[in-house]
Amino acid sequence: MTDVLAVERLTFGFDALAHRDRQVVFVPYGAPGDHVVAETVERHAQFVRARIVEVAEPGPARVLPGCRYFPTCGGCQWQHVAPPAQRDAKAAIVAEQLARTAGVRDAEVLPTLAARDWQYRARITLVVEGRRAGYHRARSHRLLEVEDCPIADPVLSAHLDAARDWVGALRVPLRRVSLAVAPGGVVLTAIASALPGTHDLEVTTELLARMPTVRGAVLADARAERRLVAGDPRVRVALEPGLDLEVPADVFTQVNPDANRLLVASVIALGGFAPGERVLDLYAGAGNFTLPIARRGACVVGIERNPVAAAAGPRNALRLGLGGVAFETGAVHDALARRAPGSVDAVVLDPPRAGAADAIAALVALRSRRIVYVSCDPATLARDVRLLAAHGYRVARVQPIDLFPQTFHVEAVTSLLLT
Repeated sequence: MTDVLAVERLTFGFDALAHRDRQVVFVPYGAPGDHVVAETVERHAQFVRARIVEVAEPGPARVLPGCRYFPTCGGCQWQHVAPPAQRDAKAAIVAEQLARTAGVRDAEVLPTLAARDWQYRARITLVVEGRRAGYHRARSHRLLEVEDCPIADPVLSAHLDAARDWVGALRVPLRRVSLAVAPGGVVLTAIASALPGTHDLEVTTELLARMPTVRGAVLADARAERRLVAGDPRVRVALEPGLDLEVPADVFTQVNPDANRLLVASVIALGGFAPGERVLDLYAGAGNFTLPIARRGACVVGIERNPVAAAAGPRNALRLGLGGVAFETGAVHDALARRAPGSVDAVVLDPPRAGAADAIAALVALRSRRIVYVSCDPATLARDVRLLAAHGYRVARVQPIDLFPQTFHVEAVTSLLLT
């Protein structure tokens, strides 16, 4: 069965939304304003899913994709949509999730901030199958080997063959391999399915000697029982003028350096941190927000579970001459439980995609006046905002940021005030 559908808007994922009479129809790779001939492929009680047979009349937001692998590759979902329309959709998705899940309909959701639309990624991660490495195909776990990636920094695309050479030379089987931009070239990191050994370190050292632009490499097993390092594995992340991080490449950093500076600036602006204030930075990593907050004169403690990341934080604070900053290694819930109500003026948290539901009870017990919540998933953000609202916190402002152009992913910085 085919119909001509008017595509209304993008949703959080591959799909655009249309209606057939009053029935919801999800249409992968539709663009707002399109009129498409679509064929139904799945029927459900509340909706149907259709595939586009023909774009009868393209909408004003439809553009030509910028990558030869789109839409076969699953890394990008929105390359067929103009960047301004992508950013409008991301702000609308954040607002919709807050309204639907958290019941927050009066929050000020600002226009989405963005930097570059292409060549923005300073790190890419490839899935490894045997001696092959690539991305997953769209809506699949099948591998797609690529020769370049237009959303990645060109230096990463130029070193894809080096990464594959490394995969082929290692004896230990890998799960994934990453390439990160580093001063003078790239750094390779990999997660192995077993403990890496002496041979793996030897071939890694040989690769670095043969290719000087591969500055370093880190090879670790999935359980973090062994971590082999060759060369100089550090990357540098500029946070704001005159302030940058130096961290091992296997420590989490945002993949979009330009947009990360917008993210840091938004946290600082919405947090309004004053000299002498007591601030907790939860899920702090190596100090992406901790150090800029300390620069404002606040007394800030970063809480981070990963010991490699937590150790990098104090080293950077010392290198940068920042006082009033400390890092604790451990689980967020445990760190919060050790603190008395009223002992903290403001809290920043940047949890993983699953959100911070397991820490909300301990967080609200602190009764801090302000919370700045950084989220990469509007659904878990809205869920946690609902929990915070039940304990007296009100959403003041939300700043979406497009850290991942050409995809449906959106970062949002939300400020909450205790009423």
